Amino acid sequence: MRTNPHRIRRLTTGTTLCLAAVLMVTALFVDPGTWGDDREVVSYQDNPALAQLQSALYHWGYLLMAVAVLGLAHFTRRRAVLAGHVVAGVAAIGWINLSALLLTDPVNWWFGERYAPEEAERLTNEVLEIPGVIFGFMVPGPFLALGGTVALFVILWRAGFVRVWVPLLFAAWVAGSFTVPYGPAAIPLWLAGTGVLAHLGLRILRMTDEAYAGHDAALPAAPAAPDTSVLARQA
Repeated sequence: MRTNPHRIRRLTTGTTLCLAAVLMVTALFVDPGTWGDDREVVSYQDNPALAQLQSALYHWGYLLMAVAVLGLAHFTRRRAVLAGHVVAGVAAIGWINLSALLLTDPVNWWFGERYAPEEAERLTNEVLEIPGVIFGFMVPGPFLALGGTVALFVILWRAGFVRVWVPLLFAAWVAGSFTVPYGPAAIPLWLAGTGVLAHLGLRILRMTDEAYAGHDAALPAAPAAPDTSVLARQA
């Protein structure tokens, strides 16, 4: 395995997709905010240990997604090569940026422990409304990560690697994450979105190394060497 680059890349991509899906689903179910008050400054006080755990799980799930989307770019190496690699790079930057937003969770917890809910929310919003936070983290993270991954799945569909339901289902999760309040009602959407990731991860893990390598772009044929014997006779 150490000398087989196709196997290393295949296992890395498939494993990171599956692990990212598992970590995000686990974070969803252990998050006190899923089941409690929709104000995190309040719900995090119900179980501070689980509040910190869910934050770490989401953080590492998002970082693994940065690796996974770069690995998925391999399947665009025969069609839409440039678009696939550019979009995968943008999505990877977005997932890394999105993981940084998890630092707002301890801010919510810290203010919620020391102040009344209304004051805690006011102080949290003051932190999050700093222009550098808005334009450095709040805006690019979700849009680059989620929008970039949807675009990558569309490119993978056009490249023939996935069926059309993959980008459609993932796009439905992305749209739902902006419209459905985070809580029990959002669980089906999160299961659908992470299910897409797990499906792709398991599919890649089950591929043979030869099938994975088959997505490489065909190398151009080398020019034929001149027949020196003919040239010698002509001379």
